[in-house]
Amino acid sequence: MPLDFVRQAEASEIPVIDTAALIDGDAAAKRRIAAQIVHAAENTGFFYVVNHGVPGALIDAVFAGAQAFFARPESEKLSIGLENSTCFRGYLPLDSRGSNPSKRNYLEAFQMGAEHKPDDDYERMLYGPNQWPANPPELRQTMMDYHAAMDALAIRLQRAFAIGIGFPEDYFLRFYKKPLNQLRLLHYPPQPPDQDDVLGARMHTDTGAFTILLQDMNGGLEVATPSGEWIAATPLDGAFVVNVADMLANWTNGRFISIPHRVVNRSGRERYSIPYFLNPDLDAVVAPLPEFVDAENPPRFEPVHVGGFLCDRFDSIWPRKTV
Repeated sequence: MPLDFVRQAEASEIPVIDTAALIDGDAAAKRRIAAQIVHAAENTGFFYVVNHGVPGALIDAVFAGAQAFFARPESEKLSIGLENSTCFRGYLPLDSRGSNPSKRNYLEAFQMGAEHKPDDDYERMLYGPNQWPANPPELRQTMMDYHAAMDALAIRLQRAFAIGIGFPEDYFLRFYKKPLNQLRLLHYPPQPPDQDDVLGARMHTDTGAFTILLQDMNGGLEVATPSGEWIAATPLDGAFVVNVADMLANWTNGRFISIPHRVVNRSGRERYSIPYFLNPDLDAVVAPLPEFVDAENPPRFEPVHVGGFLCDRFDSIWPRKTV
């Protein structure tokens, strides 16, 4: 059965937020932008950010690096496969099945993260050295520079989430002293003809705090509305798509919403995207925070130990080297 037509999202469904004031605006300007961000987090779970401070040249470089890497021979990419890493870093080939072998995610990926020194069993499973390809030779520095730019943008957004709900701007930063911030390059070939059961990425919510996504102009990201309709997150040149993920929804006791989404590459062209996943410290326990709980709003979520959850989750969907 052919996939249903998906209309483009309206501005009210995925708002565009100019975040320039978060960089150099005064306190009043930051409060105005923060209020827009919180409104989106509460009502749509997704929003675009523009004028975000990430240089266009760096965005172009990370796209070029992704295209050059995925064009390398399969044998070369597999030499840095996840099965050679103790901490889920490196290359994941096309058609990896994840936790459900009967379902395909029609994509290939390369992932890296900050190289923190591990101090406990959870950190030893998730922190450690990245694997880097020999070609393209510039990819390592490009991804490190881009990862640093995403770290800075994520801090600005964390401060905005706090300001927008009337809390001190460092309210959420206490959970990010040694966070697991992952950067992933993704390549989605065109949707296979006559195989409508194959999606680039199946319906899911993100498990961390929030995600910052850079997508090319070919489109493919689709977001569920409260009514269950799928809408397309139209690419905006130079913009990022930000979505609330499960742990931020948990902390806010559902005030911020984590929305299902998927990827269907209907363009007929190669699609590339670069998501940055923000995860709290591995020793953190995510549970509804006291400020979001009262007699009328009892806790809606169970506590989640970040390290335990992520270790179990990643081990269930990806290969790794055990020592």
